[in-house]
Amino acid sequence: MRNETSRKKPAAGGAVGRVFGRFGFFVLWTLILALIVLLGVVWVMEKGPSPTMTAVFCRSMRETSAIRWIPNIFLSDEEIDALKSESTEDFQTEAVNTSLIHVAAGDPEADADEAAEPELQVIDISMGTVKGKLMIVRDPSRIILGTSNNLGRQAGLQLTDLVAKYGGVAGINAGGFNDENGTGNGGIPQGLVITYGEMVWGGVNTNYNLIGFDRNNILHVGRMTGMEALNRGIQHAVSFVTHDGVASALIINGEIQSQNLVSGVNPRTAIGQREDGAVLLLVLDGRSINTVGATMENICDIMLQYGAVNAGNLDGGSSSVMVYDGRIINHCASVTGPRYIPTGFVVLPEGETDA
Repeated sequence: MRNETSRKKPAAGGAVGRVFGRFGFFVLWTLILALIVLLGVVWVMEKGPSPTMTAVFCRSMRETSAIRWIPNIFLSDEEIDALKSESTEDFQTEAVNTSLIHVAAGDPEADADEAAEPELQVIDISMGTVKGKLMIVRDPSRIILGTSNNLGRQAGLQLTDLVAKYGGVAGINAGGFNDENGTGNGGIPQGLVITYGEMVWGGVNTNYNLIGFDRNNILHVGRMTGMEALNRGIQHAVSFVTHDGVASALIINGEIQSQNLVSGVNPRTAIGQREDGAVLLLVLDGRSINTVGATMENICDIMLQYGAVNAGNLDGGSSSVMVYDGRIINHCASVTGPRYIPTGFVVLPEGETDA
């Protein structure tokens, strides 16, 4: 009788384990290589041959909440300080000259102009690498400042919900908010908040970089205390400065505020007003394959092109969103979806005003 040597089949579990082991090894090395490439890119941006590119890169990173630490990877604190946007938060600006704005109300010539231009229109902005949306609202009395529920005491609202809360047809994000490490819930505003003539956040004796409308629907941008804002009849307003303290006023009485233009490249939100009172709501996209973003100078160029007499910079980055007809119409830069925010400028339906 012939003896046959039995052969053991390899255990199925062992084969599966080897497959997963090889897959895990591949994923690990892929991540390591990706990290090396990413660090290489950061090194080139921070230590490369172009000082201008280094400055723009570092300023862009510092304007964010979650990744503003990236410049510290290869640069010392002294090198970063030399590249930071110089604070202009306490810079005293000229007051808005309200006589330069003529809100079209009951003027026959203005009524004729209204027939030639829609009450609300959305324009696609494409200027080189800068892309976004500009909304023109002819009647400034339709613009109010909306706030999230129980301001400062619970999470904020996404802009679509905030606009819906007030029965609005459109809106943009407005003031800044506490956002530690980019993971805040958007419930606590920074600075001043005034809505329907009532100061709901901030202090009467504190100075703010204000952006908002008075009772005559004229946009104000510039530095003032909470009490000065109330004395000027401000009805709907927020305040905003960048992380490095660059103030929000970009155009005052037709003049560019050059001290506030030093910036990086990021998504942007801004608001302006033409001589005839029409409001310009601007949201510029960024952090995408289509566009990396815009500078403060880009905002000024667009605002002046469309006739702004006064204009101010609002919160940007992942918060930059424009809503129209119940949906977001720009490219939201946040990878986790629209941010939760405490404030937004809301456009009421035609025929409705903040009165």
